[in-house]
Amino acid sequence: MRTYRVPGTAVLEIEHVVLDLNGTLSNRGELIPGVAERLASLASDLQLHLVTADTLGTAGRLAADLPVSVATIATGPEKADLIRALGAERTVAIGNGRNDELMLKVAGLGIAIVGSEGAATPAILAADVVCCSILDALDLLLDERTIASTLRP
Repeated sequence: MRTYRVPGTAVLEIEHVVLDLNGTLSNRGELIPGVAERLASLASDLQLHLVTADTLGTAGRLAADLPVSVATIATGPEKADLIRALGAERTVAIGNGRNDELMLKVAGLGIAIVGSEGAATPAILAADVVCCSILDALDLLLDERTIASTLRP
């Protein structure tokens, strides 16, 4: 578990990170450089879950060397159900697609990624934080100070 203290708001006690694959962790079917190392650092304290419709058929190959569990989930409601089952208030969701909107909305902390594959407007509007890359998003989780400065009222 990681604890994030944000002045003026409730303390975030995070146990799970749910990550979308295509357009979030990968770019056109290839893992974004730097992702594996950051996930390894987070995995010492958090349970990492990869959710994907596996549109490009790359999930098995990309996840093979990552410290994540993998679930093939295609729809937004299914992704949101997973967040609820894990405990929404203890979960960070990270995604970029239209089918990520609900999981970003129900998670204790929702982070939308606007990477090279873009992001769906509903995902951006549902997120608590919007980052320009997955590396930026993972770095937020690795350094409590950056979340505090971004989310403080």
